[in-house]
Amino acid sequence: MIFVCTSDKSFAKACTRLESGRDETSQWVDMRRLDGRDITAEDLLIIDLKWFREDDLPKMTCPVMVLAEVPDFDQAMRLLRRGMRGYGNRHMQFGNLQQAAAAVRAGQVWMPPAIISRMINTFSPVEPEPAPHPALDQLSKREQEVAGLVARGLSNKELADKLFISVRTVKAHLTSIFSKTGFRDRLELAIRMKNN
Repeated sequence: MIFVCTSDKSFAKACTRLESGRDETSQWVDMRRLDGRDITAEDLLIIDLKWFREDDLPKMTCPVMVLAEVPDFDQAMRLLRRGMRGYGNRHMQFGNLQQAAAAVRAGQVWMPPAIISRMINTFSPVEPEPAPHPALDQLSKREQEVAGLVARGLSNKELADKLFISVRTVKAHLTSIFSKTGFRDRLELAIRMKNN
């Protein structure tokens, strides 16, 4: 089930469509009365920061996605440290909201590409450098090229332009890379690549 904390009726209505359009699978809740007893680890809690402050955010055992009026890198880092799994713009397109919700429910971290890129670019490996990850040796030459560009913080569109391929082909390469390596998302891939 998806629980939505907002005072915006149209936002709540959009969130109710996230699970195959069945309104009964989503519930609009008041965060001030939210105590977590009715929410399980399989549920998803979406919190609209337009109506609540960061200090109001509850500790939850389920995945939590927080949506802000204007996403900010520093706020994203604070929320990530507090255990939030998703962060983004409350005005994002519905397709992006679906992807974000699915990723967060699958245990991944979801943030806007600009924030992920900045995270990747600010990451510096710790000394001493770890041994190369053996799963990276399984990648084809093209997959290694794609992985290297992900580590530099490029978006799918930027990757496609640089490699003269379609965004769809980039996504296919990333799917293959994640399958071969067992990495869960592009942030983990970038960190592993920077450590090699």
